[in-house]
Amino acid sequence: MTTRERLLAAWRCQEVDYVPLVLSFWDQPRHPLANWTTERERLAWYRERGWDTYVQLPALLTPAPEVRAETRFEEREGRRVFVQWWHTPAGDLEERLWATEDWLGELPTMYPLGDDFRPSRYLEPPFKTREDLAALPYLFPLESEADQEQMVVAHGEARALAEEFEVPVVAGVPAGLDWLIWLFRPQEIVMRAVLEPDFVCDLLAPINAAFQERLALALELGVDAVLRRGWYESTDFWSPTLYAQLAKPPLLREVALAHEAGAPVIYQMDSGITPLLGELDSVAFDCLLGGDPATSAQDQREIRRRLPSKALWGGISGPLHLGRGTPEQVERAVERAFADCGREGFILGPGVGLRHDWPTENLLACERAWRRLR
Repeated sequence: MTTRERLLAAWRCQEVDYVPLVLSFWDQPRHPLANWTTERERLAWYRERGWDTYVQLPALLTPAPEVRAETRFEEREGRRVFVQWWHTPAGDLEERLWATEDWLGELPTMYPLGDDFRPSRYLEPPFKTREDLAALPYLFPLESEADQEQMVVAHGEARALAEEFEVPVVAGVPAGLDWLIWLFRPQEIVMRAVLEPDFVCDLLAPINAAFQERLALALELGVDAVLRRGWYESTDFWSPTLYAQLAKPPLLREVALAHEAGAPVIYQMDSGITPLLGELDSVAFDCLLGGDPATSAQDQREIRRRLPSKALWGGISGPLHLGRGTPEQVERAVERAFADCGREGFILGPGVGLRHDWPTENLLACERAWRRLR
């Protein structure tokens, strides 16, 4: 089977020639093994190594042309503070974040709102009052001619590479509750979701609508699968009740949209999964990506038992097995993954990218065990 055939079959719980191995790399900085400089070189490297991979088409969503960002650094308590104003036709937003040595060494002209490094650094989030929500249609425009043109170009490049290397094109969609964690201090927004549900729903609605429009465009252009990010939608943050109220309705719409176009849906959630298994079983996505077996109390056998119709992509822990373990521990972890998850509808590989300082011998041990058991 080609990589495209193998991954599509595995995501749909269909028969494969062998269990796929998908290992991705963190980019900044990159692991010594990942010595490529272009996407074509990356795909050639994976083909030579015999690992499975895909080409991702991002759901491009940029602020409207009327939006202008203004940035500067301030000093507070002897530390640098990054200040950004978003000037929109509906009013201005102001945000402040601690600038650390490993984040924002130089002043950017604009720093995007969707970023994992924001939540722990907030001094002042951009959205504070209901009046601030009026800026959302400009920061997350429902339609954008510029975004559409860029996605058409990006799709053409992605499809050409995918056909050359016989891999799938996957549309990446970062919608849902991840935006609540990116835009606020986590403890603050969880409390607001309980105490001010209308505020949170009104904040999420235009964001989800804009990303669903981008998803529709990606499906119209033609993709093989959809990767729906739900990293921060788990019970690490939200109760099952809040998940059902806030996360599930847009996910149901996105899954239906993808399935109507014939594309399987991969849903990414790394930890805090077990209390949500009942909810996840009622959503018809095809594959669960993540399910780290070591960083939280998650039994892969229970996940397999309670999500019988869904493929599982994971099996091992990136940070604790590949990052901190020994080669022997990595091999045992891979053996356990195969024993717990089986071979049908299983893709081996953590839901996180491999960091630059994770021991090479651990990655090779993972590869070695996979070749022996696949």
